[in-house]
Amino acid sequence: MGSRGRRTLAIVLLATAPGCGVQNLNFVQDQRLEIVEPSDREVVTEPITIRWTIRNFEVTGPDAADRTDAGYFGVFVDRAPQPPGRDLAWLVRDDPRCQRTPGCPDEAFLAQRNIHGTSDTSLVLESLPHLADEDRRDVHEVTIVLLNGRGQRIGETAATVEFEVERP
Repeated sequence: MGSRGRRTLAIVLLATAPGCGVQNLNFVQDQRLEIVEPSDREVVTEPITIRWTIRNFEVTGPDAADRTDAGYFGVFVDRAPQPPGRDLAWLVRDDPRCQRTPGCPDEAFLAQRNIHGTSDTSLVLESLPHLADEDRRDVHEVTIVLLNGRGQRIGETAATVEFEVERP
């Protein structure tokens, strides 16, 4: 079959396969979580306070409950959060230092890797590493997700802010 025949076949297959489409999907952005400080692309100085608001979510902290409407927050600095349904420990599952240490990962271990769990609606970042040389901007990103009481990510909900750190 020549390339023209393959193209015709592909068009026919696509036209006759409506059941394979992306119908009935709900692409609604979750508006419960919003970062209010700093503003996106704002120039800030250290220490940096990240503040957010939450609606229709009960902040209970890590209480071991498996609810989708209650829990606490995962805050990720310059890194991606875990996938939905995974807990914070999933992010360091392959770290040999953590595998050899009972009780790992703990709060300090995660914080060293820019992963923070909190029941507050703000977090102060005392200092961030320089990500740029003298000729480039020092841009950082913070992502906040919802965690259930077991520390597992709830759905795809996330709020992200990007900001530039001005150094003296």
